Amino acid sequence: MKAENILDSLENIDDVYISEARNGRASDKSAVRIALILAAAAVLLLCGFAAYEAGLVDEWFQKPSADPVETVRSAIENQLEKEYTIAVQIEEISVDAEETAAARERYINSELARERGWSEELLSSRFTVVWAKYYIEYDHTKTFIDDGYTEQYFYLIEDNRNWTIVENTSPWVEDK
Repeated sequence: MKAENILDSLENIDDVYISEARNGRASDKSAVRIALILAAAAVLLLCGFAAYEAGLVDEWFQKPSADPVETVRSAIENQLEKEYTIAVQIEEISVDAEETAAARERYINSELARERGWSEELLSSRFTVVWAKYYIEYDHTKTFIDDGYTEQYFYLIEDNRNWTIVENTSPWVEDK
């Protein structure tokens, strides 16, 4: 569920109780509910901010491009703009046709595709997967994210002739 949906839902709940209070129908239980809802909303917002500050939520600062490889390159290089990143060195980036085909097969007609509004046409013609291997070093006084060599798949969607990262994951490696 997206954060904006959660906040909208909390706002709607608050409105019900505020209307009751305004019309004199509020009970002591309603006042307690209002206080709990407001406290929960505050905690959610603070946790989200704290997670971002701690590096748990690591947004990609990307420059959409007509070339999906360049979009991924910009996202990795822009990690240097984060205050906790010391160094980034890209080893290799390429479109991975095999993973693109596998991801398309997984996503077409899936619940995730429906939630995100990804049509079969979009997945068939405007979706690609880029694989990247790079070295990244972090300042561990500012974050606890592991550094070192990293391999990732970046899932991109093309919109208005520009590719944008919508998801990323590390390749799954089978235990031997």
